[in-house]
Amino acid sequence: MFIKDISFIVGFSSCAEKYYCKDFLKKYKVKQWIETKKTIISTLERCYKFQSTNLIDNLKFSQEDGVGIFKLDFRVAGTNVSSKSSGNRAVFCLCNNTGDIKILLVYGKNHCGRKGTETQWILEHIKTNFSELKKYCK
Repeated sequence: MFIKDISFIVGFSSCAEKYYCKDFLKKYKVKQWIETKKTIISTLERCYKFQSTNLIDNLKFSQEDGVGIFKLDFRVAGTNVSSKSSGNRAVFCLCNNTGDIKILLVYGKNHCGRKGTETQWILEHIKTNFSELKKYCK
């Protein structure tokens, strides 16, 4: 198990808000997106309980630093599609030492490029937009 059993402090990065959340706001009603963001935050605050489910995937984890990059599957509130099949994902960086979670990317499958895997696309975006996390993207 990678995630400590603590209540995390969760926040969206400016990159996630600027580039990705606005796409969800355009696609869905404002009320649906606000409710979805609340659900993402409350899920990640207690993500220890979800780490052994298929909602959270471990992309990279440094045991030494207690820092990891994970992917959360989510569905938009008011839709009838499951979290997994919706294609909607939130990528977050978790630090067990500080108890902080920063949501780095929020995207749908249509955001991913056609070259390479989804994980490669994620790690490239993290390297480009979050220089402090580059060392975890190897």
